[in-house]
Amino acid sequence: MNELTLANFNKYAKLLVEKKYIESGFIATRHEDGIIVAKVTSNLDALKDENLVFVNDKNVESLEGNFRAAAVILFCAIRQDKNAGAAAIVDSDKILAFSSKRKTLKPILDDMAQVCGISIKCAAKNTAAEVVSAIQGQRNACFLPDAGAVVTGRTLDEVFTATLVLDKACNAEILAEAKGGTSAMNVCNALLEHVVFKLKYSKKNQEQQKEAEAGEEKKAEEKPSAIVTDEEKKIAKDIKDAGVRMLDENLVQGTWGNIAVKLDEKTMLATPSALDYIMLEPSQMAKVDMDTLEWTGSNKATSEKGLHALLLKGDANVNATIHSHPFYGCILAAMGKSMPVPEAYRDVLGDEIPCAPAALPGTKKLIKNVGASIGSAPACFLSHHGVIVRGKDLEDAFRICRALEDACKAYLEG
Repeated sequence: MNELTLANFNKYAKLLVEKKYIESGFIATRHEDGIIVAKVTSNLDALKDENLVFVNDKNVESLEGNFRAAAVILFCAIRQDKNAGAAAIVDSDKILAFSSKRKTLKPILDDMAQVCGISIKCAAKNTAAEVVSAIQGQRNACFLPDAGAVVTGRTLDEVFTATLVLDKACNAEILAEAKGGTSAMNVCNALLEHVVFKLKYSKKNQEQQKEAEAGEEKKAEEKPSAIVTDEEKKIAKDIKDAGVRMLDENLVQGTWGNIAVKLDEKTMLATPSALDYIMLEPSQMAKVDMDTLEWTGSNKATSEKGLHALLLKGDANVNATIHSHPFYGCILAAMGKSMPVPEAYRDVLGDEIPCAPAALPGTKKLIKNVGASIGSAPACFLSHHGVIVRGKDLEDAFRICRALEDACKAYLEG
């Protein structure tokens, strides 16, 4: 195998193990008329060239034991979808626990519907034929009875993101039980979000990821940047850094979430739509008119620009807003209820964090629902979606994000 392939496998194997999404599993990528597959365990320091095995129709019968069974499942899972370029068998504690229930996980969060599909079925048996049957029909994952889950994606990066989202959804189902449980999304909305995500929202990001994983450095032509003054450059850099920080602290996954900072009473800088925070350049931030929502810059402004504008315009003391998809916060969003704030966090968050009724992301209805729900609270849950917070500056908004995530954890575990 070439050095780049080995480096990609090691990068994502390390991520999956560090996040405890794999205790003993497998990752694979499409290659020519077959796949390259490797076994990953929590005690493996690094994959070596001999750990990567090319598998196709001609040599699969020569494999033995669990490796052969896993390779066949991954080979068939990738081959059944012409857009799939990678797959994994994952077994985090909560994914494994839910797989033992042998039931379908309904769509409870927008990000789950978008990247994993309209629901996540459980295969009748741990065989390739049953996996293919369970994963078809606008789905990118299925549970393996008592054995974790199979996850597919266009790239290893998308497989990692889908695994993270799947683990979060399984945690939501299990941790919310004692507090009344989660509620399922509208099925039609889940289907719409999945199709739009695959065809439109994530297209540019996945093209970049494919190029990165293939060692290519193509750069698409873009419109001129809207970031001109030294002040704008500093704020844009601060937004970029905040986005990376959100990724590092698991407050967002993949390209989800967005940030805005007020420049003046009329204008804000906002993150662009569907770009990875690591790859995002400060010069790609969009400048948005908060009254008309018209934007200028090299990249289209986030689809949630109206939500940010609503909160930034509404209070002179609010100069930064962060929309995130935090682990515990999303469990509360999946429950669709307001949260009484644990006493230890009331000095930052107040007595209660409200929850806005469900609406499709980026719509006027979502903006209206948040406006009617948030009141004077520093944050608001977005039912089936995530969290929005507002602060006097980016650091303050981030402090609220962190406090809210800790408060949600304490509430669920209390």
